[in-house]
Amino acid sequence: MYDINFFNQTIDIFSTIIIFLLGIFFINQIANAFKATKRRAFGLYVWHSIFSLVYAFLSLTMPADTSIYYLQSLNNLPEFNLGTNAVVYLTAIFTSNLGLSYLGVFLVFNIFGTIGLLAVDASLRHATDNKSNFMKFLALLVVLLPSMNFWTSAIGKDSIAFMSTGLLLWASIDLKNNLKLTVFSFIIMFMVRPHIAALMIISFALSLLITKILSPFKRIFFIIISIFGSILLIPITLQYVGLNEIISVDLVKDYISVRQGYNMLGGGGINISAMPFISKIFTYSFRPLPYEAHSFLSFLSSIDNLILLIILILSLFTGLISKGEKFSFSDSKENRWFLLIFALGVMIASSYTTSNLGISVRQKWMYMPIMLYFLFLYMKIKWSKEVNIK
Repeated sequence: MYDINFFNQTIDIFSTIIIFLLGIFFINQIANAFKATKRRAFGLYVWHSIFSLVYAFLSLTMPADTSIYYLQSLNNLPEFNLGTNAVVYLTAIFTSNLGLSYLGVFLVFNIFGTIGLLAVDASLRHATDNKSNFMKFLALLVVLLPSMNFWTSAIGKDSIAFMSTGLLLWASIDLKNNLKLTVFSFIIMFMVRPHIAALMIISFALSLLITKILSPFKRIFFIIISIFGSILLIPITLQYVGLNEIISVDLVKDYISVRQGYNMLGGGGINISAMPFISKIFTYSFRPLPYEAHSFLSFLSSIDNLILLIILILSLFTGLISKGEKFSFSDSKENRWFLLIFALGVMIASSYTTSNLGISVRQKWMYMPIMLYFLFLYMKIKWSKEVNIK
């Protein structure tokens, strides 16, 4: 049995400081790729790192998957596999091979989460470009939300999945010039959540049947690649989620019913089996609300959910009453159909199989940044004040 401490030896202090400084250097180098000033990128890195330190401290005093990943990585480098094993394998590279401490590895995963945060920030700045400063302020407020920063700053799948979603969103805004980044986003998602990666590649194939951003040759090429990729991924995905093969619709229904009974113990458990479709979506995306909070972390998440709900209402209301240019999912550069199909697919699938609000507040950041991107694109608040958000 290992006793987890931030620092077991003096060298751990220096290695942790070095990781943090390397993070500053790396974020500074990639800031231009996200059209961010070095000051803004540094500020977001520090902000995200604060949540990483808080998460690391709390994980020492309360049950957390992060400690399990860390302890399992202290043995020899394990055999690589998908999902949880991929996280343990990656963690072992930094512990068994490089000798980093618990906090040091936390800060490595914090860098992954910060990359996703920079990508989301760049995407929301793009969505609010030439819009009111109030909308730009709202976009910045979203980027600073504790829920988005806390859950994506720790050792685990969430930081990597969030990085994948952020990069996917940013890449899709200029698809022609970011095809390699799109493929990279798929690969890192496949490592930790292969079922989400399967939805990603299927969504991409469907979007190419609708959009004409790419040339006909490239569209046909990527559709064929996506089809073959889907054929290869489906068996792996079914095995990963616990379905060795699809025999009938009833089997899928039974699987969903079983999944709806998972993780119902504890303060975040909730019965979703009898909920109608819209209630499931709302529960997964916007609950808990403040009156449902059962702990301090739950309360913080509920405040974030309230802000997200307000943004949804503002976007729908201002978009409906506006008489300006109508919103379109077709764009000459952006693959909006891909983003929409993927985000809706993840949201619906997750809302039908997740019965714990503690899990939903973490995992919804695989699609929520994309939905927020659309909400800010659609929102048309004209009130402005001479304040620049840089």
